[in-house]
Amino acid sequence: MDHFDYEIVKNPEIFEQNRLEAHSDHICYASEYEEIEQKSSLRMDLNGLWKFHYAKNMQLAAVGFEAEDYDCKSWDEIHVPAHIQMEGYDRPHYTNTTYPWEREEIIAPGEIPVRFNPVASYVKYFSLPQKMKGQRICISFQGVESGFAVWLNGAYVGYSENSFDPAEFELTPYLKEGENKLAVRVWKWTSGSWCEDQDFYRFSGIYRDVYLYAVPQTHVWDIRLVPKLTASLEKGVLEMTAKTSGAGSIAFTLYEPKAGYSVTCGEERAALQQKTVTIKDGVAEGVFEVSAPALWSAEEPNLYRLKAEVRDEDGQVTELFD
Repeated sequence: MDHFDYEIVKNPEIFEQNRLEAHSDHICYASEYEEIEQKSSLRMDLNGLWKFHYAKNMQLAAVGFEAEDYDCKSWDEIHVPAHIQMEGYDRPHYTNTTYPWEREEIIAPGEIPVRFNPVASYVKYFSLPQKMKGQRICISFQGVESGFAVWLNGAYVGYSENSFDPAEFELTPYLKEGENKLAVRVWKWTSGSWCEDQDFYRFSGIYRDVYLYAVPQTHVWDIRLVPKLTASLEKGVLEMTAKTSGAGSIAFTLYEPKAGYSVTCGEERAALQQKTVTIKDGVAEGVFEVSAPALWSAEEPNLYRLKAEVRDEDGQVTELFD
């Protein structure tokens, strides 16, 4: 979809447009040093103050604010992440046995409130760091309640509902040199709100982290790890499946276990095994077998560490992650 149609907010059959597939939440680093420091040059944090406009319904929302030449720099500012109700707009609303809009108007299932359905319009101006230029760039919204549309430099990027899961989009085709204008419009209630009704306070807005991330030429999008034990508990098997883009290989290293609930990157551990697997048709698979594995229990919470080093066809490291 290359343009936004407000009618999809009211359509229970549409809950996303142009959204990337869900994947594991591992953090990729460009080098060993970045991994130890827990600071990735492949990410750019967009948290902080954003330009903001509030309206109690769609009729009163700023028209055309997403356009590149629409000046939003005189707008008020709001913290991201934060619910707008905790920043002085609208109000927290608790209800349990009725839908939250029933006091204002009666609507049929699947429809959305019209008279009072707060619309939050956000704008963030940013320039891409030098280290992230020349690569595919995506944006991750870790939590937005409850539906939102995204534009970059006036171009429609995508739409998402589902308040409590991350939503990600690719920005690469819309980026430009210098300052970029990211515009986000959030609706408090969408057609999906009928399914999200629970016994809790009702809020809205961008309430979790927002960040950009670069996708190297050879990249692991998703990693699935399945640990198994034999019936006798004398042997352990770790099955690894990675969904990838680009060609190359992944070197997996399994480190000795350490009792404790925290695993720190760069900590001193002995490497038990290493296995390099080739990426084929967008997938890399491998298996580790461990004799007499250290088992996990509440009294002795043994934790193994698995490290992945991704290399392109020329053998150059493109990313690392644990």
